Amino acid sequence: MRTASALFGVLVVAGSAAGEERALVLPHVEGERQGGIVGRAMACGAPEADTRRAAQAASERMRRAVGQAQWQDRFLPAFNDAVALASQLPEAACDRALAALSGLERGSTP
Repeated sequence: MRTASALFGVLVVAGSAAGEERALVLPHVEGERQGGIVGRAMACGAPEADTRRAAQAASERMRRAVGQAQWQDRFLPAFNDAVALASQLPEAACDRALAALSGLERGSTP
């Protein structure tokens, strides 16, 4: 029930800006997605500078989109968990993982 009420709160806030159109952002979902991209790239041997730059860019975009509290409480834990899990990627998926990292750094959605 708590999750449903939290989601409702996010929907109300997202829909309440008068005349302002914004996409609904769920910080934990984005954290899982973006953390997975960074973790897979790390597993494939992407340069540390590239993964750090992409992670920082994604993190800053999310902080601006949802605010400090949601970023810290929802996005970061999901991001870190996804990085740890995805860093165990088999080598066969590396080309796609490195392309996704490049897209994340640019701000495009894979």
